[in-house]
Amino acid sequence: MTENDASSPRLWFLGAVVAAAAVLILARVLQRRFAEALALDYVTELRLALMSHVMRIPADARQPSSGLVMTRVVNDLSAIKLWIASGLVSITVAIATLVAMSLMLAAYRPALAIVLAIAAAIWCVPVLVSLKPLERHIRESRRQRGRIAARAGAILAARLTLLGFGRHGPTVRGLQRKSEQLNNALVGRATVSGLLRSSGDLVFPVVVLSAVIGRLFFETGAFDAVSLGVLVLMAGLTATHLSAVALGLEYRLAHKVALARLTSVMEVPALDLEKGQELARRDGDGTIAVKSLRLDPDGRSVTMTAEPGEAVALEGLSVEEATDFVLKLSRLKEPAAETVFLGGRDATTVRTRNWWRNVTVVSPQLPLIKANILKNGQIGAHSSISATERSRVLQRFGLLPMHMAMVVREGAHHPGIPAVAIRAARAVLRRSAVVLVADDDLVAEETLFRVFVEELQSTNATIVVATPLSARLRRGFRAIDLGNTNARAA
Repeated sequence: MTENDASSPRLWFLGAVVAAAAVLILARVLQRRFAEALALDYVTELRLALMSHVMRIPADARQPSSGLVMTRVVNDLSAIKLWIASGLVSITVAIATLVAMSLMLAAYRPALAIVLAIAAAIWCVPVLVSLKPLERHIRESRRQRGRIAARAGAILAARLTLLGFGRHGPTVRGLQRKSEQLNNALVGRATVSGLLRSSGDLVFPVVVLSAVIGRLFFETGAFDAVSLGVLVLMAGLTATHLSAVALGLEYRLAHKVALARLTSVMEVPALDLEKGQELARRDGDGTIAVKSLRLDPDGRSVTMTAEPGEAVALEGLSVEEATDFVLKLSRLKEPAAETVFLGGRDATTVRTRNWWRNVTVVSPQLPLIKANILKNGQIGAHSSISATERSRVLQRFGLLPMHMAMVVREGAHHPGIPAVAIRAARAVLRRSAVVLVADDDLVAEETLFRVFVEELQSTNATIVVATPLSARLRRGFRAIDLGNTNARAA
């Protein structure tokens, strides 16, 4: 037998070991990749559903703060992803491995399986003790984190006011107190989490204690050296997998708390964009009618009608009532049934998405978006309008090509940005059958308002202005005094 013949089996064995290791590594990579992809797909669906729901919350419902929404989108969805990508997979693999190990040990030497079963039973004790306190700490830390996020959002929105009135120090100190409360919750969570995650360390002491107690069996040959080696190896694998299960259980609790917080947002009533009858763009005769519509904040009932292509000026409404009026007619607040009609159709029977194509609002309540002036001016523009016509309309409102690249930042105030002109231009380019106006700033700029009305009348749009008009601007409008609901021609 040659030297090459003798080394051949060893080379085959070495190759088999390397191949097996490569297969295990590849399986682990694919497992991780599949779990991550599955988790990301699920989280993406949740993120889209959450943001879609938040966007559809009507103006008169409880509005979640931007800080809380961001916490839900980032932290809570991350907790859900961790559970699916890591926790669920770890628990599944660990349980499958532990069952297989138990069956093999039971077939090889039942006494070894009994020792490991005792270790697993004792492992359950700290786990069961930890779960409830851990969930409580996770819930508290999420609550405190949400409060900090909401407070941070409020500070950013009012930072100039806080600075101007000397509230910088108290504001920072308030955040410090909230941060300390969050830190206490997180430290408590880490303490209980440490107990849960270290529970796997109980396996070796239990195995050693069982070996000491079972010394009598060693002397009788019930346990030989090979059995002890197998027991030590299986104890190490059991400890590793039980620690993975403990970590997975923590991820599961975080997922449970995060899902509950997401559900609290999803339970806020939202508009159903697809419910109701189809309504084509500018379908019907364009008559907007209101019958006994109650306006906030005082609940006053109003009735009025505007014919197709007519310009109507409403009088007798407070600023709050005017805003509520246009929001309800536009269904950004859902009106009661049989109170708002377009072309004879009850608003509540028409698809909200289709209604918005036919009814447009001009109001500071619909702020500019974070984008350049061109995108703001053309948002929602009718697809049939050519680029030349869009440019012409924008320029009529003083929005020149040199202004188009100017970026509108976040916030309610936009220094240097012609927000009023943009609000007017985008309503004109929308080409809706009815345009509702509750904008004191637009009415105050007489020249801009006249251009606005002229552009809308050229498309035969029905114009309803809920903001009081001066005597000069009222010419050409039919005035309706909603204080006594009597109409008169101006």
